[in-house]
Amino acid sequence: MSVDAGAPNALVTGISAMVSGATGFLGGVLLSRLREKGFRVRALARPTSETSGLVRSGIDISEGDVLDRQSLRRAMAKQHVVFHTAGRVSDQGSRRAFWHANVDGTANVIAACREAGVKRLIHLSSLTVLGLPRSGARIDEQTPLADSLRDPYSASKLAGEKLVRVAHGSGGLETVVIRPGMIWGPGDTTIMPRLVALLRRRRLIFIGRGDNHLGLSHVENLSQGLIQAAMTPRAAGQVFHLTDGEEVTAHDAFCALAATLGVPPPRFSLPFPLVYFLAALAEWYARLRAGDAAPALSRYGVRMVACDSRYDIGKAQRELGYRPAVTFRRGMESLFAAAVEP
Repeated sequence: MSVDAGAPNALVTGISAMVSGATGFLGGVLLSRLREKGFRVRALARPTSETSGLVRSGIDISEGDVLDRQSLRRAMAKQHVVFHTAGRVSDQGSRRAFWHANVDGTANVIAACREAGVKRLIHLSSLTVLGLPRSGARIDEQTPLADSLRDPYSASKLAGEKLVRVAHGSGGLETVVIRPGMIWGPGDTTIMPRLVALLRRRRLIFIGRGDNHLGLSHVENLSQGLIQAAMTPRAAGQVFHLTDGEEVTAHDAFCALAATLGVPPPRFSLPFPLVYFLAALAEWYARLRAGDAAPALSRYGVRMVACDSRYDIGKAQRELGYRPAVTFRRGMESLFAAAVEP
């Protein structure tokens, strides 16, 4: 992988790439951007996934699952680089379910990469492996990992990331770990629809004053950074933070989203301890009603929205040439351009 990422018009002809999680929000955008750059792309998709869009686009689809190593080997055959974006992303679920998808699945991806002779693995981790601090401190790649993590999602992402970092250089495999923040943009089916629903029902509130800084990663910016990480030789064995590089507060985000929707912004605020306690009650009540829908409020969700950190992307800017093209304002203006319904 000796192609210079600074030459975007000449860097990728003939390079093959497989994307796990290809039918997901990020995976779909990444596939499109890879094709635009000239990659020969392959999508890993479960047999039960909706793939009609990929079929119409002429994407090479390989049926399989990260929990099925044989299917992974088939999908990775003759691939130069693998983007591992698949995983369980939720604020609900058992530790076992998260571990199975995000740790066992990642271990299978690593093993299959080695067996198939893949040159480089780009692994999507999460900034939550650093905890969700509320101190407002600036955080970079040298910041120590969290000693303990309260939620199974973050714990599983940390364990998966550690596997990838240890795997670097073994069996000829290069690995790169990417830590994004909250991924957003048109087509998001995880975070944005819930915020939109709460705003339209006048139920979204600020936690505290709402002046905490959010770590946001627009799907277009993140896709750009992932491709740069794949094509930059010195990125091998490294960890990079990829956010939008702007200091956006929860107040900024909620008010901008309300303005985009044409609805009033949140009017009320509650202190973090009270909201966290209410979330714990909501989770307890949901457990009593086993089998019903997950609670609208979760402790992980509260901690995520109330997190206050300034994530430093200087390393990605220096070493990858990462320059987020989609600003917060531009991203908000185009958020519902594709008529995405909540």
